[in-house]
Formats: sequence, structure tokens, C-alpha cells
Amino acid sequence: MGTTWFKEPRYAWIGLGSLWIIGFIGALTRFTMAYFQVQISEDLEISRGFISMAWSTNLLITAFCAPLGGWLVDRYGPKKVMLVSAILGTIGTGTVILGHHPIIFFIGYGVISGFVGIGTSTSYMLMFEWFQHHRAKATSLLASASSVGLAISTPIFVSSSWLTWKDAFLISFVLGIIVTLPTICFGIKGLGLKDNKADKVQENEIITVDDQEIPKATRPLFKGIAAPLPIFIVVACALFTCGFNMGTVEMNLVAIHQSVNVSPSMIALSMSVLGVMEITGSLIFGYFLDRVNKLVMMTILYGIRILGFAFLFIHVDWSPVLFAIAFGITYLSAIPGGLLIANEFSKGNGKQTGFLLLFHQGGGILGALIGGISFDYFNNYQVLIGVDVLICTLMTLGYFFLYTALKRSFRLHNVNASA
Repeated sequence: MGTTWFKEPRYAWIGLGSLWIIGFIGALTRFTMAYFQVQISEDLEISRGFISMAWSTNLLITAFCAPLGGWLVDRYGPKKVMLVSAILGTIGTGTVILGHHPIIFFIGYGVISGFVGIGTSTSYMLMFEWFQHHRAKATSLLASASSVGLAISTPIFVSSSWLTWKDAFLISFVLGIIVTLPTICFGIKGLGLKDNKADKVQENEIITVDDQEIPKATRPLFKGIAAPLPIFIVVACALFTCGFNMGTVEMNLVAIHQSVNVSPSMIALSMSVLGVMEITGSLIFGYFLDRVNKLVMMTILYGIRILGFAFLFIHVDWSPVLFAIAFGITYLSAIPGGLLIANEFSKGNGKQTGFLLLFHQGGGILGALIGGISFDYFNNYQVLIGVDVLICTLMTLGYFFLYTALKRSFRLHNVNASA
């Protein structure tokens, strides 16, 4: 296991591939709920509101399980927690396909599958532990698994009219048993997060500040505004913002376009562009997050999102495509970037990562709910889009402020050291 590939241990790349396969399979359930709402409603004779309630319950349970899962990761290691999470997910999909009743559907998807949230932080903790030189690229590549899964699932199910939502859940259930569980058992190296060698490596990590490289072990230099607590607060708010943005897009984007009479062909084009830009953006930001100051990159990321939501707000002819380009390129990098910053400037652990992801899930729930409420009250989505513009602006300023404060602290340290 001592062989290295591109300066990283071989097991790190094998583990990344294993996690990517797991994420790819996990996208199938997400696709099913997005694409088959009408069919599920008709087959089970339930309202779309009931389906939305199941979806919201799933997200809520997932959100509250994230900190618990982080604590379990610190105590038992990420591999064991990931395995339990995968088992719960398989039981959830199995429950849905074994029954044909609204309550069974709600319990299987809304409740049991929600407990998969205990594994939310596991992939990130493994990435932070395995990779030292290509950490951002690896995390971004992992994030692309879900998008690629959606990109492949969509044409298969759309072109095959005989495939139903039950088939999708059945495929997810079978793949969970024959692929996901064995992949976790045999494809992932379960390193302990408290491994002394790993701690030593973390202490020797390099932080780039003001174009100068300094060891992570010198982080006590960064006191006051650039201390871990303010960084944690900014990252938490940024992940909440990201979640709110995703709630806006995943639940309301098509409805936003339809509300201003965008043609179906333009909507289809914009969604295709969005998918392509998600994958492209993950590679671009992953590359630069490993080479450029991460606070600068996240400032740029949220600045691009401001531009994207501004295009969506003004509703010009090419707004759908322009938004897809701007939002798509940032879609998969906000979470990895924020968690990398939190891990870099403080001794990251599973519990911290879990709490940060709780903020992201909370933002997603709120963004989805506010979309429907604002439309019912104002008969449009302008308020929702305006909120997205506002909070992205605040986070752009927040990351920029942290960068300048950290830069100032480093310069003061140099002055005091040379005095």
C-alpha cells in the first residue's frame, strides 16, 4: 500500500473511485423523486403535497442526522458509519418497493432514507484524510458523481417509457446490495481519524497566505478576527446560502422559467447547459482550490452566483442559459470549498463537518419552502430570487473580509517577528 500515484497514496485514488461509484448510484433516488412525481401521485393516489412532505421530512431528518453522524465518525471511524448509512438507505428503498401504500412510501423514503444523513460527513472526512496534494480536486471529482448519475439516468428513463418509479427504486435497491455495500467493505480503506501519522501530516500541511506558504501548525498566529470561530461562522453561513441556492434551483427553477413563459425548448437547453457546467465547474474550481488561496476562490465563486441570480431576476431572452452557465460552474464547489477552509484553519473533525452540513441542509429546506410560499403570495418568484442575490452578496463580502483579515494578521506577524 506504499505505492503513490501523483504524490498521493494508491489507496486514496482507489477510495475516491469507490466513493464516486457510490455517489453515482445514490443519484438514482434523487432522480426518481424529481422525475416521477406525477406518476407516484397517480399510482399511490396521493397529492403532490404529500410527496413534498415526504421529501421535506427526508431532508429534515438528514439535516439533524449530520451532526450525529459526525460524532459517530469521530468515535468509530468514517467507514463503519458509511456502511451503516448505506444499509439504512438500502432498507429505505426496499421498504418503498415492497409496499404499495402511501404510508409505506412515506416511511420508506421520508423517514428511513432520511437516516442516511448519518453518513453525510463521511466522504468529506475520508477525502481530507487520504489526500494532501490533490485534496480539492479529489473532493470536486467526488461531487461530480451525482451530476453524472443524473445525466445518465435521465435519458435512459425518459427514452424508455416502460420504466416506472418502482423500477427506479428497485434498481437502486439491487445496486445498493450488489454494488454499494461490497464497495464500501472492500474498496474503502478505513483509516482512523486519530491516527498519529495522519495528525503529523496535518500539522505539516501548507496554508497559502498573501502568496506565501506557511505550515498549518503555525495557525495560532491567526488570532482575533481570523481565528477558527469566525471562520466557522462564515463557512456555516456560506453553506446555508449554498443550500438555499440549491433549494431554489432544484425545486423551483423550472417553475421560475415557466412563470415568465420561457419556451420548453429553451428550458431544455438551459438544463442541459446546467448539467455540463456542473461537471466543468467542479474540475475548474477543484484545480484552482489546490493552487490559489481558497478564501479568494470562494469569494469569486459567490460573486459568480450573484451574477447568475441577477440574470435570472431580470428575465431577458437568454437569462435561462446565462444563469445555467453562472450557477452551473459554481454548483458543486461551494460545499467542498467551504469544508476545506474549515478543515484548513482549524483541526477539522467529523462533528464539526456534520454541524456545517446541517446548515447546508437547513438552507436547502428553507429555499424550497420559500419558493412555494412567495409564489402563492406574490404570484411570482422575484422575492425568492432577490433573497438569493442578497445572501450571495453577503457571503462574497464575508469570504473577502476573512481573506483581508488573515492577510493583515500575517503581515503584522512578519513585522513583529522582524522587530
